Amino acid sequence: MKFTSNIITILFISILIDFLEFTIILPLLPKILTYYGSGTGVSHDSLYVQTMSFVRFIQDLTGAPNDAKWNSVLFGGIFGSLFSLLQFFSSTLCGAASDRYGRKPMLLLSMIGISLSYAIWCVSLNLTVFMIARIIGGLSKANVAIILAIVSDSTTENERNRAMAWIGAAFSLGFIFGPLLGALCSHLGAVYWPQSTVMFFIFPAIVSLVLSLINIAFISQFCPETLPMSKRDAKETTVDDVYNAVLPWHLFRFTAIHNCKSLDDLAILRRLGLASFLYMIVFSGLEFTITFLVYNRFNWNSMQQGKMFFIMGLCMALVQGGYVRRIPHGKEIIGSMTVSIVSDWD
Repeated sequence: MKFTSNIITILFISILIDFLEFTIILPLLPKILTYYGSGTGVSHDSLYVQTMSFVRFIQDLTGAPNDAKWNSVLFGGIFGSLFSLLQFFSSTLCGAASDRYGRKPMLLLSMIGISLSYAIWCVSLNLTVFMIARIIGGLSKANVAIILAIVSDSTTENERNRAMAWIGAAFSLGFIFGPLLGALCSHLGAVYWPQSTVMFFIFPAIVSLVLSLINIAFISQFCPETLPMSKRDAKETTVDDVYNAVLPWHLFRFTAIHNCKSLDDLAILRRLGLASFLYMIVFSGLEFTITFLVYNRFNWNSMQQGKMFFIMGLCMALVQGGYVRRIPHGKEIIGSMTVSIVSDWD
């Protein structure tokens, strides 16, 4: 029990640091994309021109208004979707690789890639470099999937609900303070380097890089390997294994799962997977586009957006850290539906 508690504490701290560095960019993204499209010289970046051509194509295809504000939302949506698509591929592949090579090596490899993406962000004076940073970041963002695997390794069925609630609380705390930290760093960058046109996002990028390096050192020093050699997957990886890990129709059918207890359990997994997918479509769309909404409609600056995320994250932390971990095993669906009904009450 003490070992499990120590592992969860380590993972809680790591997820908190990771989500702090990850959410720093959220209140800055609309302004960053506006900067790349402004008359500072970077508007001649070929990638920006090509991306805007694609935005106009989508605009014509969907009948969206021909308006600069709508263009910025579509532009940002492309970047967000690209990052998530790459994360989708890397999470499944790295998760499978961790079954064979161990959790800790794959976790550290993922975190090193994340640090590299922040280092490139620090020098992203044009859209092409910024895109490279986001691509590397998306390909490296498998640490969460591996951490969830570590939780599964380290807990019993009765302990898992409480452990997952603590991990969820770490996400929420990062969501509380990360955007606020990003807005504060952006403000300090503009105040202390008033002649610079880029320090409003370079300084937050430096802070993200430092946090990611601290996280690597922390995991390297304190996180043990939780998957012993005797439990690792010794089977050679085949082309079919790769297909099962990345193709959506295989993922939704959980084709890669070979040790399920029964067909009924497999059917439950498929339903939960589909429900999670549908929920994340809605949530990720809200999380990413709300910054553009308040930036364009209400002219909120980065600090105001940071405060908005602070309130949202605080509510998430209270629910996940206080309510969810007290839901009895087997009552998760009823408990989550209760929260949904209360939150939708108007």
